[in-house]
Amino acid sequence: MRYSFLALAVAFNVGSYVIFKFISGKSHDLAWAGLFACGLALGAVNVFLFTTALRDLRLAIAYPVFAGASISFIVLVSALLFNERVTSLNLAGAALVVLGIALLSR
Repeated sequence: MRYSFLALAVAFNVGSYVIFKFISGKSHDLAWAGLFACGLALGAVNVFLFTTALRDLRLAIAYPVFAGASISFIVLVSALLFNERVTSLNLAGAALVVLGIALLSR
């Protein structure tokens, strides 16, 4: 249960960046502004959930887990939703991030 707020913070963080990527190539009209506002709102929820997670977790643990999980999921989502190319070097980098998190968490 200690990591549930942190996991939700990661999900909202990834969601906000997915929205920002989706609107990045679109013209700045009313629909863009609405989606941009949704991205900002998801980011705000992310910050709320992250600070809530910090009640029970040390920052030295919570932030590396948050950053590493966010990076890993964004690599995966960018490949699935936006057909971005994921190379073996990208996967190796994500694995190193996860390994670094595991080492920091001990």
